[in-house]
Amino acid sequence: MIMQVSIFLALLVLFGIIYIFLIAGYTYGWFRLKSFIAPTNKQFQTKVTVIIPARNEENNIQHILTDLIRQEDVDRSAFEIIVVDDQSTDSTYQIVEEFIADHKDFAISLIGLCKENAGNTFKKKAIKLAIEKSKGDLIITTDADCRIPEHWLSAILSFYEKEKPKMIVGPVSFHKESSFFEKLQTIEFASLIAITGGAIRIRRPIMCNGANLAYQKEAFIKAGGFGDDRFSSGDDVFLLLKIRKLFGNDSIRFLKNIDSVVYTEAQKSLKSFIHQRTRWASKNKGYDLNILFVSFSVYMVNLLLIGGVILSLFYPQLRNLMVYTFLFKGMIDLPILIGIFQFFDRKHLLLLALPLVPLYPVYIVFTGALGIISSYHWKGRKVKI
Repeated sequence: MIMQVSIFLALLVLFGIIYIFLIAGYTYGWFRLKSFIAPTNKQFQTKVTVIIPARNEENNIQHILTDLIRQEDVDRSAFEIIVVDDQSTDSTYQIVEEFIADHKDFAISLIGLCKENAGNTFKKKAIKLAIEKSKGDLIITTDADCRIPEHWLSAILSFYEKEKPKMIVGPVSFHKESSFFEKLQTIEFASLIAITGGAIRIRRPIMCNGANLAYQKEAFIKAGGFGDDRFSSGDDVFLLLKIRKLFGNDSIRFLKNIDSVVYTEAQKSLKSFIHQRTRWASKNKGYDLNILFVSFSVYMVNLLLIGGVILSLFYPQLRNLMVYTFLFKGMIDLPILIGIFQFFDRKHLLLLALPLVPLYPVYIVFTGALGIISSYHWKGRKVKI
């Protein structure tokens, strides 16, 4: 067993050093990322299509549509809205039809995704279908269960017309948390957004979120669309990878602007949380070597932390080392959390970050393994991996 302990310690040091450099780089990137201040009363030249894929969203779809028609600092003739109904079994389709009838002065259209056209890549096919019918030069996607602030569209357009990137990655945050479990999700999810922005700033884009994503229609076509139909989801990151490969790292930019934040809600139950994170982890098999290296390194650090706790049950001399290791990891993670919660103006949530220190490795290892071997439920469907 002495040999096993020596191997464990060597791996812990190796992946610990890699983890420190990765998080330090993303933290540096986040704090170097300049906040964008959008000009007021700007007349926009870009035609925009906002795409909302929706499945069984009867409780949410009217809210996001209402948010969109309240984007009063963008002329309504400058953008269109396309809702793609992904075979909803509730009244989503009818609600959108009624909304369109009540707001005929807005360019809102509704498309139904046929079962035979969906295959196993429901959301990607829905967005692709909408893009084919779109009139805008800039495509913006969000989700039916999201809420957006009143200057969301103008912030994106201002940034696009100033910088002209091929892709704009926007911030996403949870809100309306009512339980401790939901607040913990907010902290963990916020760290992912900060890493997303930091990685883009240091020209190493690795993540994005389809709930707040914009890209040139021309770039989408030249990149060949989303690609990789092996995975049901992944409309966001797979497209990021293709645009990065075709146009370079500088073609992707992160919009650090509080008016551009899209808000959604955390998972209400542990079961739905596990299914969501398993879905996210399942896409790892389709990523490139850069992202796989980051994912594997982070996974190994957390696996080694759990392994160290187990080993310390048999080797008491390891217990202090593991306590210090957990504390050190928390200190490495803290600066980027401070940065993102300063941006969201929710610094009070940092007090809840301490319980995540021991819980995070368990969740990462568990959902990472499920993402390789298990299936998950998504929008009422069971998806095999």
